[in-house]
Amino acid sequence: MKRLLFASFLLISPWSLALAQDSVQVRRLIEANNQRFLAAFNRGDAAVITSMYTRDALLLPPNSPIIGNHQGIRTYWQSLINAGVKAVELKTSTLEACGNTAYEVGQYTLTIPKAGGGTITDYGKYVVVWKREGRRWRLAVDSFGTNMPAVP
Repeated sequence: MKRLLFASFLLISPWSLALAQDSVQVRRLIEANNQRFLAAFNRGDAAVITSMYTRDALLLPPNSPIIGNHQGIRTYWQSLINAGVKAVELKTSTLEACGNTAYEVGQYTLTIPKAGGGTITDYGKYVVVWKREGRRWRLAVDSFGTNMPAVP
C-alpha cells in the first residue's frame, strides 16, 4: 500500500509542478499583456488595444450596453482616449488558468479630466476572461466598473 501511494505521489508530483510552472508563465504573459494595453492606451493607440481582443470578444463597460465587435471596442477605447483619460493603472489580484482559458480579477485606477479644469481619480475593479489563441493570450470578455458613488 505504501509503495502504491509513493508511486502515485511520484506520478502526480511532476504534473503538479508542471501546472504550477504553467500558471506562473500564464501570469507573466497576461501581466505583460496588461503592460502592452496600458502603453497603447497612453500612446492613444486604440487599434493596438483592439488587436488584443479575440474576434468574438465582449466588452462590458459601466453604464453602457455590451459591445460585441472590434469596431465597437475600438470606438469605445478611442472615446476614452479622446476624453483625456490618463494615468491608468491595473493591479491583478487573482489570476487562474485552466488550459486555453484564464480569468483575471483586479483593480484599476485612472485619472479623468473634469469639465472646467482639474481631474478626478476613479478607482474600480475588473474581471477579464482570457483565451489563448496560438501563443498569444487575448481578452475574450472584459468587464469593469467604478467603486465611486453614482453622481445624481
